Amino acid sequence: MRPAAPHHGWAALTRAELRVANLVAEGLTNRAVAAQLSVSPHTVDSHLRNIFAKLGISSRVALVRLAVLADLAA
Repeated sequence: MRPAAPHHGWAALTRAELRVANLVAEGLTNRAVAAQLSVSPHTVDSHLRNIFAKLGISSRVALVRLAVLADLAA
């Protein structure tokens, strides 16, 4: 039996969500993130909603701040 995945914090993010978070932290728009990952902008929006919920934040600015503090942004 696998241990339950965390529900909050960076460890709760999927690989795709981490990629989106990293690209947003680098300053890319949702459209640019979508193009970079070969997904639709709607998919990026969905990932961001999930990221915000898992990190307990409500804005891109907060995401960038947390990413910088976590040394996620390149």
